[in-house]
Amino acid sequence: MWKLVFRTTCVLSLLLLAIALTGRLWYLSKDGFNVNRLRFSLPAVQNLEIENVDRVNAILNESFHYIGRGRQCYVFGSSDGRYVLKMPRFDRYSLPFFWRAMPRSFMDSYKKSLFDGRQERLLFTLESFRIAATDLRDETAVLYLHFHQTKSLPSRFVIYDRLNRPVKINLNQMAFALQEKKTIMMPLCIKALREKNREIAEKMLAAFLDIIEIRARKGISNRDPSFLKNFGWDGEKSIQIDIGSFWRRSDLPEDKVYLQSLLDGTAPFRAWLAKIDPEMLDWFEHRLEEKVLRECDTASTNNSALK
Repeated sequence: MWKLVFRTTCVLSLLLLAIALTGRLWYLSKDGFNVNRLRFSLPAVQNLEIENVDRVNAILNESFHYIGRGRQCYVFGSSDGRYVLKMPRFDRYSLPFFWRAMPRSFMDSYKKSLFDGRQERLLFTLESFRIAATDLRDETAVLYLHFHQTKSLPSRFVIYDRLNRPVKINLNQMAFALQEKKTIMMPLCIKALREKNREIAEKMLAAFLDIIEIRARKGISNRDPSFLKNFGWDGEKSIQIDIGSFWRRSDLPEDKVYLQSLLDGTAPFRAWLAKIDPEMLDWFEHRLEEKVLRECDTASTNNSALK
């Protein structure tokens, strides 16, 4: 009898393991994408007009195919290679089923803390997207931000998942950012450095520093220290393609925000460049120092005028 129980237990265990592995493989094959992860109750606004609706709809006539996912978004690229559609992963900001199904218990305070933390990250992400679309539009190449219900967009829009399966969605009810697609800048810069093409490398690094300065001038900082994949290049200027980590500092006096944002925004890059090309680091830090000294001189002049 015990042999039968043992065999049955082994068979059931193997069956459950096979099911779990199959589910995991299916999840990985889709890169975790599920249209339900995009769903979010958008607010309705009376008489909301879409800016440049004709251009937006013309772009959305293209088919968009799955590119990948970041911490905040699933990303789809247009068939002509010119645009990306970034759709927030709203499931990251809600509690997992395990916590939602849990009855009231001594864990309630932790559950609330967990939920509040995720909601705080949600508000931060939404505000970051808004900053990108309004205050940094030229620096992020965001063409359109859709965070309210509308009626003028395709209601049977098709996106293609990682397995190239069509998924129909109503864009009027979905949150997304439409952005120009740019070539990642840092691999091009690394290539220029390795080939000793200093002129091209300096042009890219100067453009990178310029965008950090523009951001700092507007009192905007970035919580994501990564830069290797977060900046694009259009041949003339740098574009910050990651738009999910912008914030306005409230922990510093207004006259201190610019310098702190400038220094914080370049610190990870300078540490990296010190390992890759110390000579180019000297050039970059000289350009950075010029901007810092110019700001200090301006502040000193303004203070003298006030006296």
